[in-house]
Amino acid sequence: MGGIVMNRFVFILVGLTIIGLISNISADVWTDNFDGNKLEEGWEFRDHNAKASKYEVKDGFLHITNPGNWGHTTPDKPMIERDVPNSAAKNITVSGIFTTEPDKPADAWIGIFLYSDSDLNYACFLFGGESNQPQKTLIGSMVEGNWQDKGHPQTGFDVPLHLKIVKEDDTFSGYFRRNEKDDWTLAGGKMWNHSFNVEQVGIGFMNNWGGKTVTFMIDQLSIDGDGIKPFAVDPLSKLTTTWGNIKSINN
Repeated sequence: MGGIVMNRFVFILVGLTIIGLISNISADVWTDNFDGNKLEEGWEFRDHNAKASKYEVKDGFLHITNPGNWGHTTPDKPMIERDVPNSAAKNITVSGIFTTEPDKPADAWIGIFLYSDSDLNYACFLFGGESNQPQKTLIGSMVEGNWQDKGHPQTGFDVPLHLKIVKEDDTFSGYFRRNEKDDWTLAGGKMWNHSFNVEQVGIGFMNNWGGKTVTFMIDQLSIDGDGIKPFAVDPLSKLTTTWGNIKSINN
């Protein structure tokens, strides 16, 4: 009798494992935890035209360091970028966990960019701001080279912080929170409109006008949208591990 019960338990557990693996494979969320010591495939780094920035993947973070003294109108910005499929061009959500060194605003805006096919046509949700001022966020769009500022809402806390930008058709919104236990706060209590299809996601600097060296550290980044592929998993190896654990229990 005990053997029958155990066999049923094994059958159910294997079935649940297979269902879980299928769910992971069909998910539309791609998450990078920046483990290891190099960028995952698909990321590309580009720099400000002074070519003075550095980046490295270390200790579970991506570090992008820039010495500053440049403004927001330059099309070339220190950041990493990756393409998104056409299926996610209309509706996409990008979120991440970020911090900086120094941990106070230092005359720089840093964060998430959603790009069209032009370096001067994008929407963004950023954080930082002026030195000796409270931590702020920045919402807005660069529309064919013309900056449209939608506000600088204060966060009410320092880094690290979570940011999320959402595009639903032509409507954008930015959200922030202190940690995973907190509810998301809509930055500025408002949304804004900008008509374009997203072709790339960028993470980096909009500007660094104060001339201070700032390091932007990305702990985690997620991209959510139709056709977004998650990191590849090896279902057979995971199933083998699970089966081995079950056999040890059965013995």
